[in-house]
Amino acid sequence: MQARGRAAQTLWQAYVQQRSSSLGLSLPSSKSLWDVVNRSRLEPHNADAIRDIWIEFHADPMKHRTASVMPAARYVKFAEHASKSPMFVLPVFKGPNAFENFVAQCQLPLVLFTSLEEYKQRGPGAQPQFVLTHYTELMSDKDIVLVRGDIVNPNAVSRLEAETLTRLLHDFYTIDQKYYGFVYPFNHRQADFDLKKMLDSLGHDTTQLPRD
Repeated sequence: MQARGRAAQTLWQAYVQQRSSSLGLSLPSSKSLWDVVNRSRLEPHNADAIRDIWIEFHADPMKHRTASVMPAARYVKFAEHASKSPMFVLPVFKGPNAFENFVAQCQLPLVLFTSLEEYKQRGPGAQPQFVLTHYTELMSDKDIVLVRGDIVNPNAVSRLEAETLTRLLHDFYTIDQKYYGFVYPFNHRQADFDLKKMLDSLGHDTTQLPRD
């Protein structure tokens, strides 16, 4: 499993190098909140009302988008850890002993998700299948950060899976036990990263998975 984690990072490093020069050319959403939603629709309201408006704004499943809201303090911690440890691998479970790994690469305000299988099949031509954008325009006044998820390939990532990846990403980067137990080793001490232990920590059945 440690070897599998190192392989994930090696593949993703090659992918990031290939994508870095062209990332800004094909974003599914603008990085400016006011390009996404009318400013006058949000600013007059308090944080709770804005949360409701933001979630409702993304409620249509046919648009293949997700929405969530982070407290500003949690985002600050997330951003600090993401700058130090920009890559991680997260599972989407398909059943007992069955899962698909997605590798997250943080280039805030963006986080790009691509499956390892996609990269193995397409190499440098692999595209992100899910992209998160974090909007910080309301941090100072409302103490919240709005998060939008764009499902680029609905055949690869369902809405529920996208919401799960978002939740797991923010948990692993803001809960110290998870960050220092898994994210930090994945980025800085690869030999200490144990993928099976990470999967076990999520409470799923991994009894039949090989150790190596």
